[in-house]
Amino acid sequence: MNTLQRSGKPKAKAWLLATLCVCSQISHAADVDNVPPVSDGPFVSNVAGTASGNVIEQSADDSVVDSWKPRVNKHHVGLSIGKARFNMPCIEGMVCRRNGRAITLHAGGDFSKRLGFELAYMRMSNLAHQGNAIRVRGVNLNLLGELPLASRLTLSGRLGTNYAWTRMDIAGKAHGFGLSYGVGLNWDISDRWSAATDLNRHDFKFVTGRDSVDTATLSLRYRY
Repeated sequence: MNTLQRSGKPKAKAWLLATLCVCSQISHAADVDNVPPVSDGPFVSNVAGTASGNVIEQSADDSVVDSWKPRVNKHHVGLSIGKARFNMPCIEGMVCRRNGRAITLHAGGDFSKRLGFELAYMRMSNLAHQGNAIRVRGVNLNLLGELPLASRLTLSGRLGTNYAWTRMDIAGKAHGFGLSYGVGLNWDISDRWSAATDLNRHDFKFVTGRDSVDTATLSLRYRY
């Protein structure tokens, strides 16, 4: 009996030691999962710090690259409606109606996420100068650029040229090339729809000479 009891004790001690080792390993694994990346001890701290640094570096690089990647929907169409203001000086006592209507249909595409182009057809009416009713229609080709201000808000700029046909009821007609430029704010409603407000200046050729017309418009754009 004594022999059996003695032989059973080492086995019991071995099982107890094995159980303690397993519990210790489980406890250590749980502590490692819950401990933040930087902990006591040079080895763990260096590895965790390097890993977190790489993640931060990589995410920053990805965000920069992503901001200049082509959009999934590279093309767009849109409609702009607003006001036109004629800047030609008016002789005192003559009828001048500087404010009129401006409607623009536009379509374009992207070279990258921040650069693109746009082709537009524009009409301006309800203007008058010294008794002449003025109408303008033309096409406009612009280079577009965008600067992000927030997650869905961007500042846009455009620079390009127009070819317009202008008519004054009494004075006559004219046509020719001119300069166009402007700025605006774009708000991405969704991946496909966006709204914008724009201020633009167009240089037109009239029968009386060259003059500019300013437009302030609200736009709705659809990407496809």
